[in-house]
Amino acid sequence: MKKTLLTTGTLAAALVLSACGEDNNGLDISENEMDATNTGQTDDNSPQSQTETEDDEENENDFVGEGNNDVDGDVEDEEEEGDEEASGEWYEDLNFYEFDLDVDYGDQEYEAEYEYNDGNPEAQIEDSRDGDELSLTGEGALEELEGPLTELDLDADSSDDEVMDQVMNAFGIEEGYEEFEVEIEFFDDEELEVEDEE
Repeated sequence: MKKTLLTTGTLAAALVLSACGEDNNGLDISENEMDATNTGQTDDNSPQSQTETEDDEENENDFVGEGNNDVDGDVEDEEEEGDEEASGEWYEDLNFYEFDLDVDYGDQEYEAEYEYNDGNPEAQIEDSRDGDELSLTGEGALEELEGPLTELDLDADSSDDEVMDQVMNAFGIEEGYEEFEVEIEFFDDEELEVEDEE
């Protein structure tokens, strides 16, 4: 009997409060929320639940925001570097899209190949001048070719002597070769080929 009276009293109080439509400390509490409060459970739409949800969202946003910054601020630097790489790679400044150099010293040789490949450059170097067989491809070859290729200031109208001088200086090619050959294909569809034999 006590249970019935307690339940009836609780329901009556809930009906009175909801029928009056009064604020409880600035919060509207409906009958369902009152029942949930009495049972220790909260409805997902309850003010407490909404506050917790908002707090959780703020914490999640803080967490996401923290992921964009580190203690040293390196993330911003990395983003700037990434932007530079994406838009300002050294090979983007070259006026040619293909470069082939072959220098034959008889029993030793030096070969360097570079191809722009629509912004995904490929490179290969083979060097046996010092008695050791050096073979580089991919990123390693590109790193080695960056300096020499960016030093070149040539176009299709460059003289043979100018091409040989610039290529030999940029690549550290010594005289005494048996055969020297360089082929360059420019973005303006012009080609340059220089051969020399000693």
